[in-house]
Amino acid sequence: MSNPILDYLEKHLDDAIADLRDLCSIPSVAAKGEHIDEAAQKVMHLLESVGLETSIHQTSGSPVVTGEIDIGANKTLLFYNHYDVQPAEPFDLWETPPFEMNRRDGRLYGRGVADNKGDLITRVWALKAFQETNTNLPVNIKFLAEGEEEIGSPHLNEFVKENRDFLRADGGIWEFGSTDIDGNQEMWLGLKGLLYVQLEIERLAMDAHSSYACMLPSAVYRLVWALNSLRNEDNQILIDGFYDDVKPLSKAEQKAIENINMHEKDVREFYDIPEFLDGMRGIELKKAFYNAPTCNIAGIDSGWQGSGAKTVLPAKALVKIDFRLVESMRPEDILRKLRNHLDRKGFTDIRIAWNHGYPAAKTPIGHPFVDIVRKATEQAFGHGPVVHPTSPGSGPLYLFKGLVPMVSVGCGDFESRVHSPNESILVDNFLKASQRIVAVIQQMEQETF
Repeated sequence: MSNPILDYLEKHLDDAIADLRDLCSIPSVAAKGEHIDEAAQKVMHLLESVGLETSIHQTSGSPVVTGEIDIGANKTLLFYNHYDVQPAEPFDLWETPPFEMNRRDGRLYGRGVADNKGDLITRVWALKAFQETNTNLPVNIKFLAEGEEEIGSPHLNEFVKENRDFLRADGGIWEFGSTDIDGNQEMWLGLKGLLYVQLEIERLAMDAHSSYACMLPSAVYRLVWALNSLRNEDNQILIDGFYDDVKPLSKAEQKAIENINMHEKDVREFYDIPEFLDGMRGIELKKAFYNAPTCNIAGIDSGWQGSGAKTVLPAKALVKIDFRLVESMRPEDILRKLRNHLDRKGFTDIRIAWNHGYPAAKTPIGHPFVDIVRKATEQAFGHGPVVHPTSPGSGPLYLFKGLVPMVSVGCGDFESRVHSPNESILVDNFLKASQRIVAVIQQMEQETF
């Protein structure tokens, strides 16, 4: 039987793509702070065009755009998106200009098409399809779009503190999602937390000739020795109490991951490694992927980094470290334990120059809204999704905890090259992602929860 709402989306697909092209033409790179207000205004106008009452909320950083349709329904659906993107460099690796979206071979290419402007447009167009077919929305709608997700959402909490009631909803759709290498849609129910720190040490008033290494202290070696104390060769993190708050996966989560295909052979070949850490495979590897905290050196800077030789004894050294945190771990607790660890090991001269972090959060796998999104995905894509208890990545989901059960789905796929040159999405996924949102809205009306 024909569905006029879905038919409308299919008939007007080119118009939706045109909206995405316009949004992607705005180089709203959060790391550079460029064109942010322009993108926020564009999102506001898009939301207004489908009948939402909008507001722009100023923060100490980028503005938060909200929109709402309150029809007095019993249920409310919330969307979380972001209008900022990653830098497009290196430009020479793009086959077409990153901010001039290009359609070829069934795909749309451009910075932000997968992360996250494509998903933002699919959600706007799902609402537009209700509007243009004169179909009454059966649920209230709330829409939130921020402009700093790609730099860790440092100011979103300012909005949340003042507008907690706005985030209350019966279900929420988070920003991302994709089709895996087997063609299965993926649903993500959570995100790991994060603690990002920069450690610095200065041992000399200035760089010295390297011949003085026989008599002067080395900032680099001092930092290396400190780093060596954080993690052993068995990949165990040695900070006292680091694992104290780690909880095992629930029985339902363990059951869910049993049949997830990690494509171990493909991943090893892609990264050209003979095996994973400690020879992990099977269920052990899955448990690590979904529920293991990490201590990762993201970058080290000291001394001469240019081409050729320069014999120098560096005065300063710094390292950037990120810790991925799982449920119940708190970034402020890990930061305190890191400081205590360095002090106990005698590295009181190493300072934590700055830090940023937030806890993990996830929606219980048995929540009724999870099943609603699962059914909607099956309806739109023709098959059920792979349900992941959480993502190994991080994001500001914790700010929504206790206010709305969030599920993350989207229009990307395993070839989308998120954060890389030639970012892209399938046109077919773009259409079906909108149709899934329609199905979610209709399922919410039918289900009791």
